Amino acid sequence: MNLDRDAARLLAEIGFLGIGRGEGAAAADIFATLRLLRPQDDAGPIGLALAALGAGACDQAQDILSRAPQTDAVVAFAVMAHAMGGDRAQAELLFEDLRAMHPDAGLVAMAEAALAGPGADQELEGQVG
Repeated sequence: MNLDRDAARLLAEIGFLGIGRGEGAAAADIFATLRLLRPQDDAGPIGLALAALGAGACDQAQDILSRAPQTDAVVAFAVMAHAMGGDRAQAELLFEDLRAMHPDAGLVAMAEAALAGPGADQELEGQVG
């Protein structure tokens, strides 16, 4: 099955809305499908990682992101996953990698906010969408 870019974007938006509404398990199914059908895109792994973070599974989110293509968005969310998991040293190393990628300013701001947060106590709400 071939999933075109517009359909993939629509599914990702639905998945991110699901996470934002507390439907992480259903959203994870969407993102698992996206990862399978469009492995070159980062929406699948990012969505799966966010669903895992929402469920308190920081280690799982970190693993998902470490296996994904290392785009600037994936690295930014990996900073968040490590910061939320309390691994500040790894989060800071990833942040340096992110800055070297010259990403969008929004990704840098998100990663900086994750580093400035209280680590494992940081809420996922407001980080999605």
